[in-house]
Amino acid sequence: MNFVLLCRDLMLSSRVEGAARNLGFSVRCVSDATSAIAAIDHSEGQLVFVDLQLPNLDLDALVEEVRNIRGTAVRIVACGPHVHEQRLNAARQAGCDQVVTRGQFERDSSTILQA
Repeated sequence: MNFVLLCRDLMLSSRVEGAARNLGFSVRCVSDATSAIAAIDHSEGQLVFVDLQLPNLDLDALVEEVRNIRGTAVRIVACGPHVHEQRLNAARQAGCDQVVTRGQFERDSSTILQA
């Protein structure tokens, strides 16, 4: 599976990349939404993993653009700290396929990425 990771947090990205590689996934790590869109547009990416703490993230626009390019063929998973309830709720409302806390991801990374 090809996988785009939109994240600038080195701790989170190393956890996500490690879990993905353990599952045999190919990971492309990007640090901004424009690069994520380009990666989806030019690959057969099947999953976009989004760090909700990314500065200046317009999640609504990102989800809309991903859906315009690939429809529902791409799964969008958003992740953020449990204390950022507004961001987590906003991700659900934006249309992310799955929204998890960092704790949930750390516990269930394989299940979340394989779903």
